[in-house]
Amino acid sequence: MYLLRRKYAKLFILVLIPIILTSMITVYQIDSFDNSSHYQISELDNLSTIKELSPNSIENETLLVHTMEIDIRNDESLKIISTFVLTNNDTQPIEYFSLEINKTISSVFCFDPIGSLSFTWMVDPIVGNLINISMGYPLLQDEIYVFSVSYEIEDVIYHVDQPVEYFGLEFETKHVRNTDLFRLILNLPHYSALLEDSLPAPVFPTPTSITSEDNSIIITWETTNVNIDETDVFLVRYTPASNSPVDNNLNLLPLYIVLAFIGGIAVSTLAFFLIYRLKFKPVESGLVSSLLSNTEQEVIKAINDDSGVSTQRRICDKTGYSKSKVSQILAKLEEKDVLTRERWGRTNKVTITNPSFKAIGQSETLNKDQESSSK
Repeated sequence: MYLLRRKYAKLFILVLIPIILTSMITVYQIDSFDNSSHYQISELDNLSTIKELSPNSIENETLLVHTMEIDIRNDESLKIISTFVLTNNDTQPIEYFSLEINKTISSVFCFDPIGSLSFTWMVDPIVGNLINISMGYPLLQDEIYVFSVSYEIEDVIYHVDQPVEYFGLEFETKHVRNTDLFRLILNLPHYSALLEDSLPAPVFPTPTSITSEDNSIIITWETTNVNIDETDVFLVRYTPASNSPVDNNLNLLPLYIVLAFIGGIAVSTLAFFLIYRLKFKPVESGLVSSLLSNTEQEVIKAINDDSGVSTQRRICDKTGYSKSKVSQILAKLEEKDVLTRERWGRTNKVTITNPSFKAIGQSETLNKDQESSSK
């Protein structure tokens, strides 16, 4: 009964503690996920505040490249990431970059290749969204700095039912700086297609390229030598996704939480299993051995030398005990539910059935094999 209680106590520890650790890990991961999504937002009094923070004239800033990547989601919203390659044409360092977006946006986040950037964001009734980004380091004359701004726009896709059902996007962008190369990359929803046999053309203006990747059509436009405050308009019409096997815009956070929980259970259970094997198993083996007499241990070792299954004749040969003595020892071990005997021709086949006794003698045999191999 004592051994039974010890056994269930260990099982309780091995099951309960991994679950507790996994819960702690999952909560930490969720908290880390939420914290990483926070951005700095503070209201500015008026547009002059941004000008005070960014004293350089924007004419002294040139975008070598401005790449705007737009993902059209299945819920008809847009995910936009604008990546700027900025250079300074003036002797005065640039520490801030001011950005105007004349649209209703949300979920603003700014970052460079090193990490997130602090920024202020306000909505002005005249010019729209004003975002002032603190650069990672002062940009000196003729130096180059790369950073990105991501945001979301809702309710900009229009839907037509007849005569043919399709979706459309008319996207207008105002260039915020003099730009050597402007590139717009538009990703249609997965498994959708451009509207065919239609006038006007489903894409305007004529794109630089139209490719397909991962069941999504990618449209690219490129324009060079763009002046500040110039405006471009891009249009696309496409048919909705049909028989789409996966909604690629689903919120994957619940899935990440479940996977983290399962992974935590697996890792913590494995760790405690190894600790149990290294720490508790030798104690258990010693306890099991202490319940047996020396002669009983010798008989079990002889059986384990034959991988847990032997014959009564081989046991006599290995131990040097008489047939009657081995028979008496086997009878006692059988009463203790350690092994079973069955008739095997003119002798008995003996099998260790209790797993707690299968390790007796194995460590000694392993050490002898290692010593002989080293010699």
